[in-house]
Parts: sequence; C-alpha cells; structure tokens
Amino acid sequence: MLYNFMLTISKIISSFLNFSFYKDPVYYSGPNNLEELLKQFDHPVKEKTKEDIIRDYTVKETMAKLEVDMLSMEPSQVFKGQHYFTNNEGISFYDWVPCVIRPEVIYCSYGKN
Repeated sequence: MLYNFMLTISKIISSFLNFSFYKDPVYYSGPNNLEELLKQFDHPVKEKTKEDIIRDYTVKETMAKLEVDMLSMEPSQVFKGQHYFTNNEGISFYDWVPCVIRPEVIYCSYGKN
C-alpha cells in the first residue's frame, strides 16, 4: 500500500517536473531551398507604425546616453598640439601646446564641424 502511494506521488511529481521545467526544445528552421528563400523576398516591406518609430528612437537615445556615460568613465586623452603664429616682422613660429580632451567631447562633437 505504501509502495503504491509512493509510486503515485513520484509519477505526479515527475509529470509536474516534465511539464514545467523540461520542455522539448523548439528548433526553428529557415528556408530549406532557394524557392522558399526567394518567396520570402516577395513579401512587402513592413511599414513602421508609430509605436515602432517611438521605440526605435527611444532605444537610440538610450544607447547614446549609455555611450556618453561609458566614455565619461574613461581617462582624458593627452597629446601635443601645434600652434602656429607670426610676429609683427612676418617671422613664423611654431610652438608645441599640451592638449587634454575628454573622450565624451569627441563623441558628442562628431559630425558637428
């Protein structure tokens, strides 16, 4: 009697575990031949809805903010710049100038010149 009870309990538990945790893997397959692949290109292009446009813009802005935050953690970039000037007599001079720039300044200024 105890054996049957334990067997019933183990079947219930194993069926519960099989149902909730151990599902069969799902394999997605793409086109299997050239005809199926070409059939995919015949479908019309999906038009973006207002929600898609808002989501894409939000993701773009979030990623840009994340990039600026990551770059602000980087150390400053130090290099030598060259300064060129002429005096009143027309003699040209070159001078080395130390330059320090933050990485996020380069990122935020890209394409704005």
